[in-house]
Amino acid sequence: MPKQIVIEVPDWVNENLIDELKKMLAEKIQEEIEKDYVDMGLYNLYFSMKFPETRNVEFDLDKELRILKEIRKKGKERAE
Repeated sequence: MPKQIVIEVPDWVNENLIDELKKMLAEKIQEEIEKDYVDMGLYNLYFSMKFPETRNVEFDLDKELRILKEIRKKGKERAE
């Protein structure tokens, strides 16, 4: 079952402010992800917030990093 973050706001808060709060939360999570260590739960939370259409897709971060390294290596070889 998916987990949710619930933030209660007063009735006077409009949709634009709610969207801004979501954006701020996503940016803060992205800042944490950009540090040297990436927590898988945090990564999944960011990904599901940034791309809600993906729902709760679980990713193997080590596999993703290996694929990214291979892509970069091939790109570097092509550039040389």
